[in-house]
Amino acid sequence: MKKILALSMALMLTASLAACGSKDTTEDTTKDTTTDTTTDTTKDTTTDSTATTTDSDIKVGVILKTLSSEYWGYVAAGVKQAATDLGVTVDLQGPSSETAYDEQNNMIETMLSDSDLDALVISPLQPDSVVSVLGDTTTPILFVDTDAPYDKKVTYIGTGNKEAAYLGGEYAAKKAGEGAKAVIIGGVQGNTTSDAREAGFKEALEANGVTIEATQYGEGLADKSSSIMENLLTSLNNDIDIVVCHNDETAAGAARAVQQAGLTDVLIVGFDGIQAGVQNVIDGNFAATVAQSPYNMGYMAVEKAVAVAKGETVEATIDTGATVVTSENAQAYLDELKSVLNQ
Repeated sequence: MKKILALSMALMLTASLAACGSKDTTEDTTKDTTTDTTTDTTKDTTTDSTATTTDSDIKVGVILKTLSSEYWGYVAAGVKQAATDLGVTVDLQGPSSETAYDEQNNMIETMLSDSDLDALVISPLQPDSVVSVLGDTTTPILFVDTDAPYDKKVTYIGTGNKEAAYLGGEYAAKKAGEGAKAVIIGGVQGNTTSDAREAGFKEALEANGVTIEATQYGEGLADKSSSIMENLLTSLNNDIDIVVCHNDETAAGAARAVQQAGLTDVLIVGFDGIQAGVQNVIDGNFAATVAQSPYNMGYMAVEKAVAVAKGETVEATIDTGATVVTSENAQAYLDELKSVLNQ
């Protein structure tokens, strides 16, 4: 039975995803704010001709960057739903924050010591560090949301960050027109995700006749990005038409500085498509936000991990797509986001 995965209405999706499986009961055990175990051992094989009697014996580990943020809540929701649909056990964990590097590495080491583990999905905080922890493990490794240079990985599942950022930069450039001036506020310089988004924005803006006046790095923080934006407005005499940002927090900080300067015609583009970012589009503070598909990432990560555990072949890269959320589709997208967290 085919199940179409979606975070947004059909007209907003740039990619449709399908997954096989039958619905069943899930036992969710929340250990604390950093650990969540999802278990389903009641798969009814009589209702699904593709199921095997061993599906309920499969155990997948999933370690995200954290479980304490809205964005990762969407990923976790997809993970849990996949566990239910596929009838497998999923051990879902995440460190206390996205800077708790050692905590995540310890989680990985502990989970790899579980002899019952059939596959491990990781969203690495520090890709190089995580690769060192993995070493020569024989457990199949899949990466979600953020890739890592691990030679033995099975697949990367997530947004093509450069391609998604290109969509956002292209939207802003066409709206502002040729000859417009832009600034980029990136995340952490040297970070794989941040660099890819910066490259996508840059390529789209320049391809559409927009001049990039400056690129600075707000480390994904609203307050730091606000200060950066204030300085850029001063140094460029408020002559800025477009601001493209690493994430919605960065965009919120930039928007605050723009508003304080009394400017009303600066196009601000965020990234991630979290509820606050989409609301800022609705309120007119952002021109757009590039929405990822975190729910789909979580769902497909478990789906592909199960496939690997069953000896099936999995594609080396799986792009879960992106949507440019504008004033035209923001309310429908926001409603969809809320429904995912409330399911």
